Parts: sequence; C-alpha cells; structure tokens
Amino acid sequence: MTKEDKQRVIGKIVTINSDRFSVELLSGLDNFNMNGYDDIHYFAQLNSYVIIPYQNYYIVAEVAGVREKDLNLAFSNPTDQILSKIQAGKFLDVLPIGTIKVNSKNETDFEFGVSVYPSLYSDVLYIKELELDVIFKTDKFKDINCQKTEECNQGNCTCENKYTSLPIGKSIIFPDYDVKIDIDKFFGSHSAVLGNTGSGKSCTIASMLQTLYRFKNYSATGSTFIFFDVNGEYRQAFEKANLENDDIEVKTFTIDDLKADDENKKFILPHWFLNIDEWALLLKASEKSQLPILRNALGFTQHMSPEKKFHIYACSIMYVFEHWESPVAKRQRIVSLIQKAQFPASHKVDFSKFNSQYGNFADKPGDQLANTKEENFKNSVRYYIKEDIDIDPRYAFDKFNFSDLEQALEIALLYEEYHGNKQIRDYSSSMITRFKSIKERDDFKFLTNSNSNEDIESFIRKYLGVDDPLTSDQKKSQIIIIDLNSANDETVEIISCVLSRLIFEKLKTAEHRNMFPVNLVLEEAHRYISTDSGKVFGDANKIFERIAKEGRKYGMFLLVSSQRPSELSKTVLSQCSNFIVHRIQNPEDLSHIRQITPHISETVLKRLPSIPTQHALIFGHSVNLPTTFKVNNANPKPKSDNNEISNNWFKPKNHKVKL
Repeated sequence: MTKEDKQRVIGKIVTINSDRFSVELLSGLDNFNMNGYDDIHYFAQLNSYVIIPYQNYYIVAEVAGVREKDLNLAFSNPTDQILSKIQAGKFLDVLPIGTIKVNSKNETDFEFGVSVYPSLYSDVLYIKELELDVIFKTDKFKDINCQKTEECNQGNCTCENKYTSLPIGKSIIFPDYDVKIDIDKFFGSHSAVLGNTGSGKSCTIASMLQTLYRFKNYSATGSTFIFFDVNGEYRQAFEKANLENDDIEVKTFTIDDLKADDENKKFILPHWFLNIDEWALLLKASEKSQLPILRNALGFTQHMSPEKKFHIYACSIMYVFEHWESPVAKRQRIVSLIQKAQFPASHKVDFSKFNSQYGNFADKPGDQLANTKEENFKNSVRYYIKEDIDIDPRYAFDKFNFSDLEQALEIALLYEEYHGNKQIRDYSSSMITRFKSIKERDDFKFLTNSNSNEDIESFIRKYLGVDDPLTSDQKKSQIIIIDLNSANDETVEIISCVLSRLIFEKLKTAEHRNMFPVNLVLEEAHRYISTDSGKVFGDANKIFERIAKEGRKYGMFLLVSSQRPSELSKTVLSQCSNFIVHRIQNPEDLSHIRQITPHISETVLKRLPSIPTQHALIFGHSVNLPTTFKVNNANPKPKSDNNEISNNWFKPKNHKVKL
C-alpha cells in the first residue's frame, strides 16, 4: 500500500461474508469525515463508496448501512440521563461491487463484480476523485471511428471521432459526476425502462435521445428509432430535433385522419402484407378448426381462377344433393349455391325442376321423365367438376381487396363441407362474424381500405427512413414515430406485430448483415407484449420474443417501456441487458424485477419504492455499476405532464371549456 493510501485509511474489515463486509472505523472519526490533501472526504453516506486495497488492485464497495456498538454502559450518569458514546464502536456495512485495476493497455479500468475477497483486518480507504473518475468513465467520451482506409493503414488516420458514451443524468451521491451509458452496450442490446405511471419513463427516453441527437459535426445519422407511441407523447418531444441539428430528421405517421397533415403522414398497412398468424390474430381464429379455413381462404384470394371456383361450387352442389335428407333444405341450399357460383349462361345449372314435395324431379307421381331430368341436372353440374384440378390454396402476399376475403372464406367452407366436415360452418361462425365487423369498422380503415400500390420493400424502407434505391438509397430519417393514441389494444397489437416482423425479416436477409441497427421503442409494452396467453395467437405476437432472442444477431433491438413489468412477457424481459427503473411500489412488480435480476443486491432493489420523480436506478451492461441518478431534463417534454387539478378545478363560474 502506498504512502498516500495509508493517509486515507478509515477503518479495518472485521467481518467477511460472501455478499458483504463489516468495517470498524478508526477512533476519532466521530463525524465520519477525514481531511485529505485535496478536500474533506465524507465516507459514511448511504450508497457512497469506499475502497479496499488488495494485491495490485482495489476492491470497490458500496456503503449499505451505518451502525454503532456500545463498548460500555449506555448511560454514564442515569440521574442526568446523558447519553455517552465515548467508547462506542462505529461500523459500516459495505457491499463489494467491483474492482479497479490496470488493464493490458496500462490503463486504469473498473470491472463490475468481485471474484477475490480481502483478508480479515484489511485496511479500508475513503474514495478519491481520481477513482470516481475511473468508475464513472469521465475520460471516455469519444473514440476514433477508424474507417481503415489506406491512409489509416499508413499511420495517417484522419477519421472523425465518434461518441462512445452518452450522459443521461447526474449521480445523486456524487452530484458533480455525470451518469453515462455505453452507447454500444445500451443501444446494441435490449433494454427496459420501468416505473409507475407519472414516475418519468417517457421523459427519460426523450431526454436520452434528445442528448444523443444534439451531438453535431458527426451526428448519429445511421441510427433508426421506431416509436410505437400508444399515448401520442413523442411528437412534441422531438419537434425541435431538426432545428437543433439539421442532420437529423423526424417523421411522424398516424392512423387518425384528423391528425394527418398529408397522405405521406397517414399510416396505411396493406392487409396483404399480413402473414397467416397475423391474420389469425386479427380475426381471433382458433388453431384447431378456424385456422385451416382461414389459411385456405387466404390462398383462394391469390389462386382462384373461375375454373377452380366453379369446381368447388359444383362439388358442393353434388355433395348437398347426394347427402342431405330434407328435400326442402336441399332445394334451398342448392338454389343458393347456384346463385353464388354464377355459372356461365353457356352451361347453365338448372335446379328449378326439383320438386321439394316429392324429393325428386317428378312433376307428379309416376312422372316417367323424372330420372332423365335428374340425370340432366347431374351432368350439368359434373361439367364443372375437374378430377385433375390443382386447388393450390397457398398464400403468396399478392394484392387483393379486403372484401374479396369474404367470398374466399365462403369457398373455403364449401371446400371443407364437400370433404365431409359437416360442422365446420358452425365452428367458423365467430371468425366470419369478426371479419364482417372489422370490414365495417372505421378504426380498421388503415388496414381494410388500403388501395396502396406499394410493395413490401418500399413499405419497409419508408419506416426505416431510407430512400428508394431508384432515387438515392440515402438514409433520411432517424426517428420514426407511429402515433397510435387513437388506437385500441387490438389495433396496436396488429400494427406493432406486422411492422416489427417485416423489419426483422428484412434485416435477417440483408446483404450486409448486422450493419443497419434498428431500435424499436415499445411504449406501454404490457398492452401488446403480455404474459396473458389469451391476448396472443401462435407466432404472431411472439415476434417480439423472437426479436428478444435473435435480434442481436441482425441488429434489431428493443427498448421496452412499461409500468407493469409483471404483466410483460418473461422471455422479452429476461433478454434485457439494461434496466432503468423509476419508482415502483406494486409488490408483484417488485418481486418480478427481483426474479429477473438475481445479480442485483437486495439493498439496491429496496430503493425502488422510494425513488422520487425524475430519478431512477440504472443497472446492466451499459454502466459500470448500479447507480441512482437524476435524469437530465427533457426539452421539449413529451406530452405526458401530470394534470394540475387545483388549477383546473378552481376557475370562474361558467368558464369556457375546449374539448
């Protein structure tokens, strides 16, 4: 231990456990401070740090408790009732959190986690500014973004500096220090922002990105943040982004016709972009009986020639004629099928001579021509039945009118019925009713009224902020906000699922893999990434779980924001590497956070219920150690302010109200 270190010893370790040490302070430190060469150092503040020299490095420990133990009677003079602490021992309970050591580049560095423990009676020192600088990485803000050109290889690198860390707030314990996140480790992995409503989640996200996009000269123009803004908050937060940095562009899309300034800002989702599972999610199709019908119907919208259509109707007519017992029901059903089929006039199918009273084609009892009439009817139907026809109900994502699916569903039901599935129409009734409802609903016009000629490639590029290859192929927009404030949960679910899946598939098949990072900001994520299995179907809404597990390989990352972590998908939350946690008071949510973050101490998690607004606890790979900090102010703020009840209540009588 150096001479300087000996001058800042405050005590010795007297108890060692796997997760905490007890430190007995030296006598004479009654005020828990010590005069150093540079300043007066206070060392017993909760959540502050002390260090323990060990071999060639320092162990950093967090102060979790302060106590004392009397070494004599509590009261030296019972009559005077004077509390005497002359011989009381003072102790700190500290939690080992990391080490400061010299790395292979001869640089002092901080590593989270402790693998080797000090010996009993090891000295404990107060921490000085130089060591705090190492912990908070104050010297690591920029790095050379070397493009490895010929000049670089010759030692004449003139490449621009890139930012490697992002200040997001000030430390509560050490207010002179910025809390910074490692840009690669935070935005290059999945992260979660959690907290009660009104605790500051939206402001935290807005503040971080506002700070990021204020970096000029070498701006983050390659970034792509797509907001699923279910509360309509973020348009206001980023309305000045382009004014502060003209390298940055923000685009906002909305499904609300009243908010759309022009057609380019109106969100349209062509329904033929949906895959089978997303259609099932939209129509709430059950897996066992309704999904096969839906799959065939979607295929029929793509591959339904008149020949195939007439074949299916003809087969259905023959099935009804040969298997239905009631003559009245048989007549009604076949007449209906003939009308729907619209057979050509050149080969009409005539069932008008069928007598439902006798159950045959006789005009009267003993009609000798009845069998001939029946055979003529059967031959007219058999004309359209092709034994070698290939129905081929495969869905190919080709454009079709939404209303065409209604006829395709009817054909799919007929197809099943003439194969002997008599109950399929009853089993599918709820799906058919759901389809008819969606077709008429105004809130689904963004999906059902789409006349777009846009292909999938152009659609994806628009929401990635990239120009069409035939135009410039340039990256234009960095922030894409999809305003879903007027959308209900099922609409949010469909839009977020389909767009996320399309982008994920695009990145997965990109020529230059993992070179175009995309960050999805999932606001109020518990509404559409839920643990409730009743809200999701098959693989449709599971796309977020797939992105959580596989997205890192392709450059697609989630930033999940929620006030109810216990209602979020456990798979998604378990894959998050970074957490910014605001005030959380619900016992279920607190318990859930404890389960998914076993490496975080109980002491750290106990802070969560009492964190003030605009304060948060951050932990994960992007920071050196768990830290409580005050979030930088968002300017402008998202549209999420608390209601000022007293101002809005106490007003003059008969005041005007604008809604």
